[in-house]
Amino acid sequence: MRITLVNHSTVLIQQRKSNILTDPIWSERASPVSWLGPRRRRKPGVRIDDLPDIDAVLISHNHYDHLDLRTLRQIAARGRSTFIVAASGARLLRSEKIELVHELDWGESLTLPGFNVHCVPALHFSARGILDRNKTLWCGYAIEFPERLVYFAGDTGFGSHFAQIREKFGAPQLALLPIGAYEPRWFMSPA
Repeated sequence: MRITLVNHSTVLIQQRKSNILTDPIWSERASPVSWLGPRRRRKPGVRIDDLPDIDAVLISHNHYDHLDLRTLRQIAARGRSTFIVAASGARLLRSEKIELVHELDWGESLTLPGFNVHCVPALHFSARGILDRNKTLWCGYAIEFPERLVYFAGDTGFGSHFAQIREKFGAPQLALLPIGAYEPRWFMSPA
């Protein structure tokens, strides 16, 4: 297994002949417009043009720093990638002509050649604007290969769901966990 941190929540997971990308973002800003919003502090650790063929793209939720349409269009244009989103998230991708999209709800799974993807709970929220809060689901993923388990938490706060995921799937060999985003407490404590 080879794991490459690209930046933020973007990780390239390579196991045997499978290449999986989590929450890909190569844009300069996490924003609906290219000239406003949080700017990238560091360049991605891998140029998007240097990526291998991607079998699956896992998207944990629809915040701009996790669902970057510009990047997803670039990956989709390369062909053959399967996009996996939390429930009610496929409409946005399909509206951008990104096909091969599967929606998963907590507890649902998708079998792909070489691995299974299980949608697992997370403690977070979703929104891309002021009127769509929690209209789509947020999640993490348990990626089950024949010889190991990888847990990608997406964005999540600490909660009992960690124990529930371990109880169902066993201890992962690798856990990709978020760090930070806890201040200001009045705003971030639920997440």
